[in-house]
Amino acid sequence: MPNDFVTLNALCRELNAALSGAKIDKIHMPEDDEITLFVRAGGKNLSLALSCNAQNPRIHFTERKKQNPVNAPAFCMLLRKFLTGATVEGCRMLGEDRIFCFDILSRNEMRDVLRLSLIAEMMGRYSNLLLVDAQTGTVKDALKQASFDTATKRCLLPGAKYELPPQNKTKLSDKAGLSEALDSFCGGNLKNHLLSAIGGFAPATAEEALYASGCGILRDEPLSESEKAALKAEFDELENVYDSPLFSPCASVKNGRPDDYFAFPYASVGTDFIRYPSMSAAVDACVGEKDAEERRRQHVKHLVKACRGLISKTQKKLEKCLARKSEAAGAERNRLFGELLTSHLYALKRGEKVAKVANYYEEGCPEVEIPLDVTLSPQQNAAQYFKKYAKQKRTAQLVDAQISECETTLEYLRSIGAFIEGCTTQEEIAELEKELEAAGAAGMRSARSARKEKPTAPLLYDIDGFTVAAGKNNLQNEKLTFKTANGGDIWLHAKNSHGSHVVIFAENRPVPDEVIAKAAAIAAYRSEAANSDKTEVDYTQRKNLRRHPCGKPGMVLYTVYNSVTVKPDPMSRYEIKSRG
Repeated sequence: MPNDFVTLNALCRELNAALSGAKIDKIHMPEDDEITLFVRAGGKNLSLALSCNAQNPRIHFTERKKQNPVNAPAFCMLLRKFLTGATVEGCRMLGEDRIFCFDILSRNEMRDVLRLSLIAEMMGRYSNLLLVDAQTGTVKDALKQASFDTATKRCLLPGAKYELPPQNKTKLSDKAGLSEALDSFCGGNLKNHLLSAIGGFAPATAEEALYASGCGILRDEPLSESEKAALKAEFDELENVYDSPLFSPCASVKNGRPDDYFAFPYASVGTDFIRYPSMSAAVDACVGEKDAEERRRQHVKHLVKACRGLISKTQKKLEKCLARKSEAAGAERNRLFGELLTSHLYALKRGEKVAKVANYYEEGCPEVEIPLDVTLSPQQNAAQYFKKYAKQKRTAQLVDAQISECETTLEYLRSIGAFIEGCTTQEEIAELEKELEAAGAAGMRSARSARKEKPTAPLLYDIDGFTVAAGKNNLQNEKLTFKTANGGDIWLHAKNSHGSHVVIFAENRPVPDEVIAKAAAIAAYRSEAANSDKTEVDYTQRKNLRRHPCGKPGMVLYTVYNSVTVKPDPMSRYEIKSRG
């Protein structure tokens, strides 16, 4: 996406119009690299997200709700101290670069006027948020502190003088510099020449300027005077695109969803565009969902690692058990050798390496060669074979139980893995940590120690007058199935897939097939088979279920059931607020 001066300047102009005179009511910091300002502007309550995430640096209004940590980080506390109750005077760009500056008028404890600048540098991995004293130009604090940033050649510590990152490219406002940059082109890749000589362009914006001006990207000759004039005119329009007739916030479409945001539809992109009422709405639509998924992956990364570690450990244990079982498969052979030696003791002599005896257990009594230990007597050799047989038989009995336990544990751990994929809140993370800790994972108290533990509620739906519940993890499945549901309620689960237990609370009423089909679609969607076109779902009355002998939460056995094939569907239109 064109995260450059051209696009961000249009966004800045839009934010300036919306935030001028706004009062800052609250400040939250839901992520380590993101703050949210709750402001009152134009008679409306707005939430402004400022993120310096390396993959998704962004500034936009949002309606997305995020959980806050129990203890606010130090940078958040500093912002609350200086900015709560302050007035936003305006928003502007600094140095014609990807740097937003919010000019803020505040007061200290003595009611003295303070002029501050909240600076958001949206520069990829060098993105940062800083609070600067506008009167002295010194940094009060930075979200990402550095004694000396080797990339931007600056000190980013409290008390240091705030300086803009060095810029060695020609700015769009420098008309003479632009003429020199165009005059210096002698042929080759014109897009790369523009990107290396002129600041404020992303590759997509440079391509659009060339496309709109009629200049090709690959050229063997310098630019003509008419081509230079066309490019300069295009640069002028891009520099002030917010005031241009071109301005029309939009997003390109990829796989039916908004992908990249633009200040106007780039003709060079060549795809369909979705129009939005504002740049902020376009940014939120494109980046908000991606950021939410990326954050979710970050929050559950330790769960994924722990679950995979337990699965790997269990698989290795299973492999060892299978190897021991394979070794114990020779038990009957050792018993046979012991019996044959015992019955032929009269014909054997001490010191023989091999005993050739008739196997009277098989038709025709074929001759069998039995290896002997020359240091033992024939009777001792027979006893040795019986001893091996007894040991291998005991091993086989023990290892069968261990194999069954390993296979059950693997199924349980894989079910936890399936629920990790749908985990969203800190409370749900805490419950999965509790499950993994009980399964043997170490260091699983990060989310649980941060806040008071409380059980989360299953998802609830109102389908044609019937209440339907779906568990979000094994602990919820266990409680929903064996504590909440009654014997006559309908229980559903995707066949041969890990996923949610779904219960239709019948309340002594017959459950129509339509309700069962919709509940089955929920069970299919909240399982590993969510991406399938069709999924088979089993359903039965709750009274037909029993707990699995392994005792692990959420694992059940049933033999009486019916099945229905449905298309997975979240049935969001039927979802109601959880009752806890």
